[in-house]
Amino acid sequence: MGIFRKSIKINTNGLNNFVNITENVIDVIKQSKIKNGMVFINSLHNTAALIMQEDDSTIHRDLVNTLEKIVPLKGEYEHNYEGNENAAAHLKTNLLASNLTIPLENGKLVLGTWQQIFFIEFFEPREREIVVTIVGE
Repeated sequence: MGIFRKSIKINTNGLNNFVNITENVIDVIKQSKIKNGMVFINSLHNTAALIMQEDDSTIHRDLVNTLEKIVPLKGEYEHNYEGNENAAAHLKTNLLASNLTIPLENGKLVLGTWQQIFFIEFFEPREREIVVTIVGE
């Protein structure tokens, strides 16, 4: 049983930016030389999330619109010393996930036909770090 870990760095464009990191994760898998096991993907940020979703801007907008109804940017938040955008970003991240676990079989991610891995920025444009850990053989 082997373990391989590597960080991916990406730059985001700001609020509600969906960054497809599927190919980044596939590159890490190739480097690991692990063929079968589990892939753990962790965002190291409290104002961003990871999801598996179709690469379709309409569903991305639907998700953003749904989250805006639940956690409006114009809402009143106690955690507002960095602004409402920051407070809302923290809350949206808590509603989604900051990590994903995906099986690895024969060197390939076990994903559904249309599933891709996305990092969603809920705050400001930034350099972000995602850690990919692969456990297997």
